[in-house]
Amino acid sequence: MHEQIVTIKGWQHMEPVPVTVGGVTVTCAEAIEALDVLASSRTSAIAPVLRAAGSPLAECNYFGAAAPWVSWAKSMPKTGRAGAAGRHVTKDAFCRAVTEALDEAGSARVASAMRCMRADERYAAQIAADAVEVRKKEHAAGIKKAVEGEVAHAVAQCALTGEPCALENACGTGACRFAPAWLKPYDIPAAPGKSKRPFGHMDNMAAGAGFSVASVITAVLADQPYRPMVSVSDSDEVRVAEAAA
Repeated sequence: MHEQIVTIKGWQHMEPVPVTVGGVTVTCAEAIEALDVLASSRTSAIAPVLRAAGSPLAECNYFGAAAPWVSWAKSMPKTGRAGAAGRHVTKDAFCRAVTEALDEAGSARVASAMRCMRADERYAAQIAADAVEVRKKEHAAGIKKAVEGEVAHAVAQCALTGEPCALENACGTGACRFAPAWLKPYDIPAAPGKSKRPFGHMDNMAAGAGFSVASVITAVLADQPYRPMVSVSDSDEVRVAEAAA
């Protein structure tokens, strides 16, 4: 059941944040580690398992922490084993208590961040700028992948024909007969590179010759740049909507 806090694992800034469970204060990272230890244990024991793992939560009042969630834990399905191993009521309830504490810590962190953004719009502006930069890189990576895919397809198709070719532009672009419509406008001489021409191309006459698609990617990005729209509300909350060409 500790899967509920998996998202917190990805919040690197949450790891050192303090959280209190059963009267013992630990970091979020230590609380998550305790959940992992208990989840991997096949027994219903709590303190001995945590103590063996060196977790500071081994000294907490786990009965008190688990108490509000015992009824919930009793509704969980049995493990299929006999006796106490069949249903880890207290352990499941304790794990739920730790999860709730982590959720509260995460919510408090978000609320604090929102207060900061409302007090100083520069926080919101920086977050928006970071979001735009991430989307811009994703857009560029998508264009690069698309161009390289069309080039590879063109090389494979041309290789099947074995016909001679003397075009200087990258395969799959410009006047290449296998170029898709969206790459035909880019009749740009290709610089030397690692991409290999198909059999029959004049470049194969030179030992180790190859071509680069970098100039085509640059040209496509110039024609199809990432265009974000950023709006800031009166409460300084930022909404970023993508409008890529």
